Amino acid sequence: MIRFNQSLAALLEQLNLAQIAPAGQIQHVCFDSREVSANDAYVAMPSVAGNELTFALSAQEKGAVVVFAQQDFSGKLSIPCIVVPDLISVFGPFLHDQLGRVCEQMAVVGITGTNGKSSISFYLAQLLNALKRPCAVMGTLGYGDWKNLQTTGMTTLPLEPLHQSLAQLNTQYQAVAMEVSSHGLDQNRLSGVQFTGAVFSNLSRDHLDYHGTMDAYAKAKALLFSRPELEFAVVNGDDEYAALIIEHCLHPVTTYGKKTQSDLKWQCEALHANGMVVRFTWRSQSQQVSLPLYGEFNAANVAAALACVVNMGVDFNAAITALSAIEPVPGRMQQIKPLANKPLVLVDYAHTPDALEQALIAIKAHCVGKIVLVVGCGGDRDQGKRPLMGKIAVDYADKVVFTSDNPRSESALFICEQMSIGLVGGFDIELDRKQAIQQAILCAQPEDIILIAGKGHEDYQEINGQRSYFSDEAVAREALQLEISP
Repeated sequence: MIRFNQSLAALLEQLNLAQIAPAGQIQHVCFDSREVSANDAYVAMPSVAGNELTFALSAQEKGAVVVFAQQDFSGKLSIPCIVVPDLISVFGPFLHDQLGRVCEQMAVVGITGTNGKSSISFYLAQLLNALKRPCAVMGTLGYGDWKNLQTTGMTTLPLEPLHQSLAQLNTQYQAVAMEVSSHGLDQNRLSGVQFTGAVFSNLSRDHLDYHGTMDAYAKAKALLFSRPELEFAVVNGDDEYAALIIEHCLHPVTTYGKKTQSDLKWQCEALHANGMVVRFTWRSQSQQVSLPLYGEFNAANVAAALACVVNMGVDFNAAITALSAIEPVPGRMQQIKPLANKPLVLVDYAHTPDALEQALIAIKAHCVGKIVLVVGCGGDRDQGKRPLMGKIAVDYADKVVFTSDNPRSESALFICEQMSIGLVGGFDIELDRKQAIQQAILCAQPEDIILIAGKGHEDYQEINGQRSYFSDEAVAREALQLEISP
C-alpha cells in the first residue's frame, strides 16, 4: 500500500476526486484488496480473470472510501467508483513518483525476446558487478543479487510489486538488468518504469495461445523500443525480426551478431569440453576470451551484455577482462558436476522449438558420444509447438524420452502423444519425470551428454492444479549416484 502524500493529492485533483472523497479522508492507496483498511482508496487493477468487482466489493467491506476502476461499478458499490479508462497508464507514473522516482537514480536495462532473457540479464549483472557497478537482476528466476534471488514465479511483476521491488533495489544497486515479457508489455505492466536501455535477443514461436500470431507477438516485443526515455538500444542483428524492432527505435541502435556489419561482432573460435573460446570485435578493437559456457547462442547472449556495458560507458578492454570471471546461469545449460565414469548432464530451460533446437545443436558440437534427451511440453499452453518440439527432439538427439513437464490441467500422456504426431519411432514415453531422468542417466555411457530440457531452474511440477516440489537438478544428482541393477 502507498501512504497518502502531496503527490496523491495532486492525482486526486487530476481525477476530480477531491469533491467525492476529500484528500484528507484517504489514508492509503491499496492495489491489493487484502491490504485495505478504513479510509483507504482501492485500485481495482484489470486482470485476465476479470475479477475486479469481487475485489472491489471486498475492499468496500474492509472500509475503503473510494474505488478506482476501468469499469463503472457504481450500481454495485455503495462507495464512489471513479472510472479511469487507462488505469495502468495513470497509476504507473503515480507509483514511480510516490516511491521516489528511483528509475532516475539507477540504470534500468530492459531485456526482451523469446530466448536468452535470463542469461543476458545474469551476464550483464555479473559484468557490471565485476566492474564495481553493483547490478541486480529481475525476471523469471526472481529479483535481487544474481546469486541470492527472491523468487516471484513470474517474469514481469504486477504494477505495484514491480515498483516496490525497484524501490527496494535502489537502496543497494546502481543498475538493474530486467527481463521484460511480451505479456507485461502488451498489458502495459511496465507503466511508470523509466528504462535506460533495451535489449532484443531473438524471436521464435512461443505464447501464440496469447498473442495469436507471430506478427502480434513481435509488435508486443517492439513496444519496449519505442519508449522515448531510452538512451540506447541493443538488437540481435542476426535475428529475422531485427529490422522490425529497429523500426520502432527512437534512438541509435547497437547491433550484435556474427554478421560482418554488426556493431559488436562475435565469433566462436574453439569449442571444448569445458566451454568455448570466443572472439569479440568492437569497432577497431578485437579480443578473445575463454567462457565456461555451452552453445553459440550463449556467445550471442554474452555479446548482448557486452554491447550494453560499452553503451553504458565501460571501456571495451575492461569489459573483456571482466568476462573472464563469468559464470553459467542456473537452469540454463547448467552442468551437473560430473562424477568419474559418469555422463555429463545438462539442465536447461529450453521449452520452445527454437530453444530446444539451439540447445541440441550446441551440445552436438561438444559431444563425442551420444546425445540423450529428456523433454516434455507444458499443459494449458500453445499446443501447436508440441509436434514441432517432438520432431526436433528425434532429429537432433540419439535417444529421446518424452515425459511430463508441467501438465497443469491436461493429461501428460495426451501432451506426449501430441509431441509424437508424425513420428515413427526414435523415442520412448515415460510419464514419471523422475523415472525418465533416472532411465536416461543409467542407460548412458560416460562419453554421452544428457540434456534435461524444459524446466531448468524451476523447483516444482504442476499437475491438476497442484504444485509439488520437483527439481531436475536434484533428481539428476541423485540418479548419478545410482548403479544399474544386475
